[in-house]
Amino acid sequence: MLKSLVVGGLVALSLMLVPAGMAAAPGHPSATQVERFVVYGVYTREQRSQLVAEGYDIGEAAWADHVELYGPEWQARALALRGFRVEAGPQVEGIDDFPPGDQGYHTYAEMVAEVQAIAAAHPSTVHLFSLGTSYEGRDLIGARVSDDATDNLSEPGVFYVGQHHAREHLTVEVVLSILNLYAATKPHTSNKISKLVHTRQIYIVPSLNPDGAEYDIAGGSYHFWRKNRQPNSQAIGTDNNRNYSYRWGCCGGSDGNGGGETYRGPSPLSAPENQRMADFMLAHPNVKTGISYHTYGDLILYPYGYTYEDEPPDMQHVDHQTFMAMGAAMEATAGYHAQQSSDLYITDGDWNDWMYGALHRYPITIEMSGGGFYPPDEFIAGEARRNWEAALFVASIADCPTKIVGVNC
Repeated sequence: MLKSLVVGGLVALSLMLVPAGMAAAPGHPSATQVERFVVYGVYTREQRSQLVAEGYDIGEAAWADHVELYGPEWQARALALRGFRVEAGPQVEGIDDFPPGDQGYHTYAEMVAEVQAIAAAHPSTVHLFSLGTSYEGRDLIGARVSDDATDNLSEPGVFYVGQHHAREHLTVEVVLSILNLYAATKPHTSNKISKLVHTRQIYIVPSLNPDGAEYDIAGGSYHFWRKNRQPNSQAIGTDNNRNYSYRWGCCGGSDGNGGGETYRGPSPLSAPENQRMADFMLAHPNVKTGISYHTYGDLILYPYGYTYEDEPPDMQHVDHQTFMAMGAAMEATAGYHAQQSSDLYITDGDWNDWMYGALHRYPITIEMSGGGFYPPDEFIAGEARRNWEAALFVASIADCPTKIVGVNC
């Protein structure tokens, strides 16, 4: 195990660059052994974006002087040879599958059973639906919460989705908690949640990537697996949050190498899970707001990710103002820092950019807490409650998001 690698002093990221895709070279003898490393000497969004553009998986948190790298040991050595100080982070090994090791987390089967049980307990307001199936044939189960027996597209819609990335199991738990929050309200009462159930179509999908999630916990250990399980010409997996069709592959924010952790796929929407998401959104123009949940950056992210510009030509001024206001309101209750997505690092083909750029919806990505991808199950309840008010807020403005900046729809 690599303990510490230092070669020379710290150097600027613009020096000694390797070709794009090197960080994910397929067939390398250690390419499948993903570990956790801390890389010191990374200070800015531009430096983080350069690492992402080269194919390094640096997680979703940004500290003042370092990032965390998730990859094989040879990647850590490559960065050390460029002058970065690289240290082995705490590894997650030998952990039992969720039962019995982390019993508070849901396996795929347990998640499906939970959604079905909630629907059975609240038949007047919780209605099952499916986006379709994953690459390996798992049902992308969802629940629609509404007092309408059938899907009423004349009512404003809000969409919550977890687990674009397989290793982000906490997102499933928080999305399930939001489903329980809506389901538990008594119908025909005057409280805030009941009013939303009466006036909105609330769509909830706990896991978009069940194949990757099940692989990540296989064999009694966590594997830091990020992508889905769809084979490509070089390796396994597409990053579901780099496969959307808006600005796909445009800007160095994803990897074109099939072995890369942020591999964008051979074409937009080539991942079946993403195509099913696109099918749903096109069939549901009433969905105006939504949240995609991730871990673990303590951030509220709004479009765009593909550019550092605050208001590029494909963004209306009122929409930029709306996104900033949404971020501020959600930061006030959840406590995560709100910022434009690209201030973390450049991404392309992600859900946020696609929802706004292609469909003109008002999406938010929340990077929750946890300090890593696998916080203990005792962390779930508090993190779930922390997110409830922000979830209710995006539902409350689904009728007209720009109203929060004084512009009527």
